[in-house]
Amino acid sequence: MTKFIRPATIAMMLLLFTTFIPGISHAHNLWLNAVDYNPSFSERTGAHTKIYFGFGHKYPVQDFLEDDSLIEFKLIDEAGNAKDIEAEKGGFMATPVILKNPGANTVTAVTKSGFYTMYFKDGRVMHKMGSMEGLDNIILSLYYENYAKALVNVGETKEDSYSMPVGHKIEIISLENPYLKRVGEGLKIKVLYNGRPASFCDISATYVGFSSEEDYAFSNKTGSDGISEVRLLAPGQWIIRAVVRNQARESFKKDCLEEKYSATLTFGVK
Repeated sequence: MTKFIRPATIAMMLLLFTTFIPGISHAHNLWLNAVDYNPSFSERTGAHTKIYFGFGHKYPVQDFLEDDSLIEFKLIDEAGNAKDIEAEKGGFMATPVILKNPGANTVTAVTKSGFYTMYFKDGRVMHKMGSMEGLDNIILSLYYENYAKALVNVGETKEDSYSMPVGHKIEIISLENPYLKRVGEGLKIKVLYNGRPASFCDISATYVGFSSEEDYAFSNKTGSDGISEVRLLAPGQWIIRAVVRNQARESFKKDCLEEKYSATLTFGVK
């Protein structure tokens, strides 16, 4: 039978390890970066940008994503037309993207789900990219799913240009157009989980240059309607992250203690 460490001991361990090794108690986050979120458009050549992957806990880049972990990488235009993107191999998987028409574009990515377990053995905290089955002294064990969206603006777009859901299990919808905002203004967002408003969901947001660690410039919760507002404190590249955590469903009880569903949204602010 799997043994668990007492809650008080777990709390102390997590405090110590998250103090000295930020983010170690959580499965990695996923997000999308763009070299240019607002590329200029030419009738002859279209608009060009490059999308590359962020993976880990330090924004904008930290670890490399394994090539075979992607199960979705798409470009969706303002009309909802979607096409698959073939990701470049290796490194941060930086992939050129050509946008043939002006308008609002959403790049999406989904990686394979999995389990992450942290446990205590022989006086050391151990980490396993797998379930807790057969292990003792469990500190933390998660089933995780990661979803990411990047908003790429070409030319003039409307206030509601980015408000269409793409159908991810958890996703952040920009109810207002970030490319029509100025620094200091608020951006209204909505979080959906299983297609329904994610009530009282934790959200956090930051921008490139705010911190070299896993620190966020802004944090909040959604209301009962799944809506919140992020204050755009600085120009540059922004990320918003939303997380839903649940106790493990009955069929996962032998594999993990809880389930974690994460979504990120990235965009540029002038």
